[in-house]
Amino acid sequence: MIIYVDTSAALKLVVEEPESGSTAEYLSAAGQRGDRLIASMLLHTELHCAAGRRGLPSELVNAVLAGINLADLVRSDLTYAAVLPGKLRSPDAIHLAAAIRVEADLLVAFDKELLGAATQAGLRTLTPGGNP
Repeated sequence: MIIYVDTSAALKLVVEEPESGSTAEYLSAAGQRGDRLIASMLLHTELHCAAGRRGLPSELVNAVLAGINLADLVRSDLTYAAVLPGKLRSPDAIHLAAAIRVEADLLVAFDKELLGAATQAGLRTLTPGGNP
């Protein structure tokens, strides 16, 4: 199974939040099952920027990113993101477009608008330990 990991989920692995434990457990178990964890390179930028704003070490971000396959963004991700359903912020729309392009079976996220748009686009979604 291909599991697309949005920044809202990956950030729970860097910053301690109520859903951090359940997110870490789910993604770890998925990796051990042989599921493929994937995100676009946008995750690299967003996580490093979020960590920098919080004064967290880049080594922590790099450890999280090491467990996720990062796919390059392509022009079609950006053009498709502009026409996706919902009122998404640009990064969320880009993540959704990339998830669709890589044929993700599941999108793991905590952002309500992104989850709604992903469902409209035909993707299964999961929010480990959360109620979006």
